[in-house]
Amino acid sequence: MKTIAVLGEGAWGTAVATLLANNGHTVKLWCYHSELAAQINESRRNDRFLPGIILNERITACADLKQAIGDSDWVFEAIPVKFLRALLKKAKTCYRSEQRWVSLSKGIEQETLLFPTQIFQDVLASDIQCSVFAGPSFAMDLARKDITAVTIAAPDCDLAQELQQLLANDYFRPYISTDMIGVQVGSALKNVIALGMGMLQGSGYTDNAKAFFFTRGLHEMAELSQALGGKKETVYGLSGVGDLALTSMGSLSRNLQVGKRLGEGQSLQEILEQTGYIPEGINTVESVHQLMRTHGVQLLICSGIYDVIFKEKSLKDLIKELMRQPLSYECEQ
Repeated sequence: MKTIAVLGEGAWGTAVATLLANNGHTVKLWCYHSELAAQINESRRNDRFLPGIILNERITACADLKQAIGDSDWVFEAIPVKFLRALLKKAKTCYRSEQRWVSLSKGIEQETLLFPTQIFQDVLASDIQCSVFAGPSFAMDLARKDITAVTIAAPDCDLAQELQQLLANDYFRPYISTDMIGVQVGSALKNVIALGMGMLQGSGYTDNAKAFFFTRGLHEMAELSQALGGKKETVYGLSGVGDLALTSMGSLSRNLQVGKRLGEGQSLQEILEQTGYIPEGINTVESVHQLMRTHGVQLLICSGIYDVIFKEKSLKDLIKELMRQPLSYECEQ
């Protein structure tokens, strides 16, 4: 059994810590708030982010980053991308070259347009042993031991297989990929498309329209993956279409709910005041907008979602633009 650090006190970090502890590993859950760490250790619960779940005794929460990372064989991070670089700079003082790092984050850094594992390489070391974990997996469902499957991507199959053995059990099934870019593109862009799906729902569009939007959004995910050096086919797996389906239709999806509020006419500021959060998709759509310009990629749905959110474009006009595109083949000829 391994000693594993999980960085992130939120629902996702706590759920993955629970999975690892259920597999018999010793888990140190790093919390930003020291009072939450104390509460977790005392009550065996994280009622702030994952209410109703009794945490495994193998999980110890701490607010000291060095204590969490120091002697850990593996480090899983579940930090919003906008805060990831700052945390990694602090972690650099206690990082060890033989450690294996796993990204649970989904998004693209706005200033650099880097994906999470690329931020690892930029801050910690260019040769860091890192991998990514992505797929259709709501935190609460995973913590309740509901059947879940994801993609794990690593630079080589040996590292991927080691991670696979670390995670797999009778309710959790990880599939291996070596396409780290494709997996991270899918896990980031699905949040953007889910915002659009929520907008359609909030504006009263029918299921036919939503199915059209979903499918063409998936096509744009594949186009960007290929443009950035990933594989199109990766997007048609768990980390792409699987995660997109869950985030676009699942009742626990924050991106879908915020998109719905936008579709109903609320502003981002109103949503923030009422909910207390802005989901990862809002940050990601800005990064995707920059990536499109940098790489010369035309993604009508992604750019349209950006314009609806930040430039007061109407959703109705976006749909009209989609319908006015030249008639074409669905697949390449």
